[in-house]
Amino acid sequence: MQKAVIIIPTYNESGNIGPLIDKLGELFNKIPASWKMNILVVDDSSPDGTADVVKEKMMKYKNLFLLLNKEKVGLGGAYIRGMSWAVKEINPDLMIEMDADFQHDLNLIPKFLEEIEAGADLVIAARYIKGGSIPKYWGLFRKTLSMGGNLFTRIVMMDGSIHDWTTGFRAVKPWVFLKVKDKITELKTYSFQISFLYFARKEGAKIVEIPLNFGERKWGESKLPALEGTIKTFWFVVKTRALDFLRSRFFKFGIVGFIGYIINALGLEFFYRFFKIPAGVAASLGAELAIISNFSLDNLWTFSDKKIEGIGNLLVKFLQFNLTSVGAIIIQGLVVGIGTRILGDELRQIMLVIAIGFFVLPFNYTVYNLFIWKTWKFPFSTSPSK
Repeated sequence: MQKAVIIIPTYNESGNIGPLIDKLGELFNKIPASWKMNILVVDDSSPDGTADVVKEKMMKYKNLFLLLNKEKVGLGGAYIRGMSWAVKEINPDLMIEMDADFQHDLNLIPKFLEEIEAGADLVIAARYIKGGSIPKYWGLFRKTLSMGGNLFTRIVMMDGSIHDWTTGFRAVKPWVFLKVKDKITELKTYSFQISFLYFARKEGAKIVEIPLNFGERKWGESKLPALEGTIKTFWFVVKTRALDFLRSRFFKFGIVGFIGYIINALGLEFFYRFFKIPAGVAASLGAELAIISNFSLDNLWTFSDKKIEGIGNLLVKFLQFNLTSVGAIIIQGLVVGIGTRILGDELRQIMLVIAIGFFVLPFNYTVYNLFIWKTWKFPFSTSPSK
């Protein structure tokens, strides 16, 4: 028998939590006998007596647990504490995130279990896929914030496989939580949900989406101002992806390429001024000096995890590097040569920048990944390496 626990964070949900627990109790009777279902309410010491309602229900339901936070820790903080407690005290095979306000369709819980049994590590109830929806009563402003925020996140994260990054109705295997819990820093906005997914993807979790028709809140009011949450979410996404870029292989490659450009530019001037070589040929000679620099720095830094070692291997790979760079030399020579013939030699450095920035850099990055260090991953992707 497998064990699952539904974790429900609450703050001033006394009107919702009692009926929700009863509804879940009815649903559990329809769950396959292979699953033992539990409920854990994580309450931020609600002043409206939410915890008292739960304690009363615990007299009836032996699979109901209550975890009280002495202070308000926010949505993410409640989930982190609740999941940590559940892993230690219940040792579940599955944990389900769920709100207390009836906006999440309880009838999707059996579908969560099916997807987990089929091999998923994290199941998302998504509003923005076929079969899913958001409430019709939402105003244009709120719809725009929610839909626009998710679209923005999908674009910036460069991951179109996830359509609803902020949904709070999910099922997750404990191993995923244990891998990501110490990496999540934003706990009080929708950014928690995005951060959880972001790190889960990096850890290689298999993520599946099922459609969710987001319902209306039964009692009480939303705890987080939509605009404030959206602004913080936008900032989190931008900040996270900016840091990804600065840590990425592509950024290192760009730095090495810039050093190579400086060497290339100096070489172009050296051969052009002192040896009176035509600009196109001088650019090609400068490119060869840059290739020597790029190979050395890329091997030591950009591709340090796949560093080539040994004199023999280095010589062989350097020859391969030169051969694969022939295309870059030809491209650069043609762009600079044609450009200076049309516009004049005084624009040779501008033509060099155009050649490297728009043609050589993307060409080299692709070729080096595929043939020299033999690794390929779309730059800054949130997906794990294949």
